[in-house]
Order: sequence, then C-alpha cells, then structure tokens
Amino acid sequence: MDIRKEQVSSYGKWFLTDVIRAIENYSLIKNGEGICVALSGGRDSVTLLYILWYLQHYSHLAFGLRALHVKTDDYDTAVLKRLCEDLEVEYLEARLNVDLRSYPKSRCSLCAAFKRGAMAEALNGTGITRVAFGHHADDAAETLLMNIVHNRKLGSFTPRVEVPEGGLVIVRPLIYLDGPLVRRLHNHFRLPVLRYECPYADKGAREVMRMTIARIEEQHDLKGFSRMVVSALENVDDSTLWADLRS
Repeated sequence: MDIRKEQVSSYGKWFLTDVIRAIENYSLIKNGEGICVALSGGRDSVTLLYILWYLQHYSHLAFGLRALHVKTDDYDTAVLKRLCEDLEVEYLEARLNVDLRSYPKSRCSLCAAFKRGAMAEALNGTGITRVAFGHHADDAAETLLMNIVHNRKLGSFTPRVEVPEGGLVIVRPLIYLDGPLVRRLHNHFRLPVLRYECPYADKGAREVMRMTIARIEEQHDLKGFSRMVVSALENVDDSTLWADLRS
C-alpha cells in the first residue's frame, strides 16, 4: 500500500493538536496500556487507525495498538488485513453470528449491541478494555438533533463511556474533528476503504440530519457547525436546564 508514513510538522496544527486535546481532556488513552480500534472499514475508522498509529510513533503518548473488525456477512476483508500488515498493527477479526433479518425493528441499535458483545469476547484475555470508535463532531451533532426530533431528549453520545457488559470502555479520539476534515485526511494519507455496504443499514434519519446541518451552515453563512455543537456540549449552562426544577 502506498500510504504516507513520514513525520510532518504541519500535522500538529492541521489535526493532531485536536486529537491529543480530546485524548487528554477525557482520559481516552492511558500511557503504557493498550487500545483497540473498532475497524469497520469505513473512512472514519480507517483514518482513526492511521492517526493512532501516527501518534504511537511520533508523539509523547506510549500505548499498544490493535485493530478489530466484526464481520456481519460473507465479504472479503483482505484490504483491512493488508492495511494492518503495512502499519504493523495486530489485526483481529470476529464474526457476528446473528440473523439480523429476525429483528425488523431497531435493527441498527441491536446490531451495535451485538457487535460490542463480539468485541468484548474477542478481546477477552488480551488485557485490552479500551475500544476506539471513529465517531467525530458531525456524528455528535447529528445524534443531538436526532435525539431532539425523535426522542424528545437533549443529549448526544460522550467522548468516553463505560459499557457494563463485557467491561469495555468506548472512546472517541476524533470528537473535535468534523466529517469533511476526516475525509480530507483519508484522501491525503492515501488510505483504503472496505467496499461493503450493510444491506440492513438505515441511514434515513441520520442523512436527514446531515442535510439539516448543511442547510444551517448555508443559510447562516457558518462553517464548522458540528464543532460548535461539540463546544456547546462542553459548555452547558446548568442553570437554564429544566430537568432539575421539576418537583
């Protein structure tokens, strides 16, 4: 693979400072411990793997790194194996032995839960409990809007969350980066992508929120609305929230 591997000083200002800030602000990676990337094969997870590999080699952070892909169907994962071989990162693969056709409702959320279980089983005995997901600021903003519209709830996912079942800790080092930047990084580093689309994936609601964010930026002449949302989630005025006022 023709992946860029050289150390470049401008990467700090471009994206590394924000990634390290997220890691340090939320204790996402502990020095001397191992972390495993949930490698779905999409641009976000592949770019996350590369960034953590880069930090492992060219930053003050010291940690072990592995990658884990959970297969949900019969498809070729050779491109992920070659990527990990090229980066000299141990590649793990698990299989999700669940017929998703049996779950017509909430299929995506159930699949995510099944995948977490498969990850916990695959990592059992390795000493690794931290799993890094490639979610970024756009995902956080879309989740916030989806919760408001569909669940009448004010909230999004967090940069670090403990999963009781399996004892995993999910961390999101890309939370300060937005989707367009992650795509530019993926192209810049000449990274591959797994050519597989889940036949059960329901992207309707999230795609609507993605278009909503684009319209907000266009109508108000804004750039980086998703990053603004992340900043707002870190700067909550508790005195204006209603929940604590109810008797």
